[in-house]
Amino acid sequence: MRVGLLGLGRIGAFHAATLSALVDELVVSDADQSRAEEVAGRLKARVGDPFDADAVVIATPTATHAELLVRACDLRVPAFCEKPAAPGVAETIRVAEAAERSGTVVHIGFQRRFDAGYTAAREALRSGELGTLHRVHMITADPAPPAPGYVPMSGGIFRDCHIH
Repeated sequence: MRVGLLGLGRIGAFHAATLSALVDELVVSDADQSRAEEVAGRLKARVGDPFDADAVVIATPTATHAELLVRACDLRVPAFCEKPAAPGVAETIRVAEAAERSGTVVHIGFQRRFDAGYTAAREALRSGELGTLHRVHMITADPAPPAPGYVPMSGGIFRDCHIH
């Protein structure tokens, strides 16, 4: 299986390392060509067109997700994309319509839905063990701030993390 990966920042590099051990060929791409070449060399992947693959993983900044997902749908390449699918409702609907129209599989990475702590909290709430829910306080933190150039392209910490 040949998988394309767009975006080799923090989460993209993590996906690249995982995928390189699972697929026959990993094709990587990044706005920073030197980063793409470094990651490809380290993981025995190749730099190229990630849409020329059996599936594509999108780990680019939030503002680019919708356009890339629609392109994957137009090309009928199954896609996994980091959340959110798009920065707004209209763009999200456009992605959903493209996926439906093309019949392409699109999966958005909501990994917290499978996190043991989140699952336990959900079950405790549903069973009544927690009583009546009045407030939810969630904390998230990255090990280091993102690069300054990433911030304007992201959905911001509220949108990118609160979506869980």
